[in-house]
Amino acid sequence: MIALAIILLLSAMIFPVFEAALGRAEGISCISNMRHLGMAVRLYCDDYDDRIVPAMLPHPVYNRVCWDMTLQPYLNNTGLLVCPSDEFPRQLPGALCAPHSYGINLELAEVGGYMASSLTIGCIDDPAGTILFCELAGDRSCTHGVRYCDTGLERVAIHRHGTGSNYTFVDGHAKWLRPEATEQPDLLWDP
Repeated sequence: MIALAIILLLSAMIFPVFEAALGRAEGISCISNMRHLGMAVRLYCDDYDDRIVPAMLPHPVYNRVCWDMTLQPYLNNTGLLVCPSDEFPRQLPGALCAPHSYGINLELAEVGGYMASSLTIGCIDDPAGTILFCELAGDRSCTHGVRYCDTGLERVAIHRHGTGSNYTFVDGHAKWLRPEATEQPDLLWDP
């Protein structure tokens, strides 16, 4: 009986440590995924005259093709599109789209709200300070991207990894940020 009590006490002490370590490992895996997305976009830019991958492209069969499928020749792995901490990856209905946890900045990849319209890297004042991808939250049937608006960034998973979430920037680097650090549209979301 005493041995069983000791085992239960030790397991109660170890479980929170194990859970925290698992959460950190998921966050590291997620930021690695986002770095791969940044590299894939840079490779896409090299092939398409410095143009950022559009959020959507027209397609004769599927109606639309989402950015995640457009980047597949550069990623070769749809598993990189899902954060291990995201229980409900999004998939855009009515389009050729893989389940994904990340959304593209629509200010860069859907200029003026038009399909197949994106900026070139040369049009962006600060590529190292402009967000390209963020982690998505909310309704799992939408979305493919995020646009900063007056109501804030309700589609961004601001607390997926502790007190913040991961972001990829136009220059290809990825980092973890607290929500208040991303609420500066002129500095981070607008080109």
